[in-house]
Amino acid sequence: MNLLLLHGFTSHPVLTLGPLPQVLREAGFQVSQPALPGHGTRPEDLLKVRWQDWLETARAAYRELPEPRGVVGLSMGALLAAHLAAETPTQALVALAPALALKHPLAPLAPLAPLFAWLIPRFPGPDSIQDPERKRSNPNYPYFPTRALPQLLALMRRTPEVLPRVEAKALVVEAGRDKVVHAAGVRGYYALLGSSRKAYLVFPESGHDLLLDRDREAVAQAVRDWLLANNNHLH
Repeated sequence: MNLLLLHGFTSHPVLTLGPLPQVLREAGFQVSQPALPGHGTRPEDLLKVRWQDWLETARAAYRELPEPRGVVGLSMGALLAAHLAAETPTQALVALAPALALKHPLAPLAPLAPLFAWLIPRFPGPDSIQDPERKRSNPNYPYFPTRALPQLLALMRRTPEVLPRVEAKALVVEAGRDKVVHAAGVRGYYALLGSSRKAYLVFPESGHDLLLDRDREAVAQAVRDWLLANNNHLH
């Protein structure tokens, strides 16, 4: 199967997915890792894009994959993955810590970001890794412009309505020590999925960036094993 891998908001397009791409390739899957607009360059480039640009880039990359196709998304990437699975024939959906509800104490004020951006022009990157050593080598943006946040929020608001239209077999993964998104949002994502066959896993010791934290290898192997175990149903 051909898999599209989608990173998260402020994430490094390749490195944030840790060992997963190689683990999947070694298992026989073909993998595509597009860089979403504004990522992999500098944080200020996030000011130049809208959430629709992220979705259209994901769509274009997905169209290029031969069938059978599946999509794996981390955080914001899991929201985009749901949109693709809802609108395009998809064999499998894997959602890692989907960002349906933010945990930051200032999250309720985020829609007002354009109004106070002059006072707080940028936010530090999220505390997404628990392991101290791994945290020091975090490859993601160290900060992001405040005015870029409403685009993520707009995508979050539009995702619940598409989840019931997803029919693909699905796996949703929760990070037990997630400081970025609420567990209730991850569980809500799972509950809203229209998939008749879906599974839910929790990695209790992992931070939001599951594929960069202490359980990164176990997470990658769990995703691989789920895809392989269900391979007879994915064609």
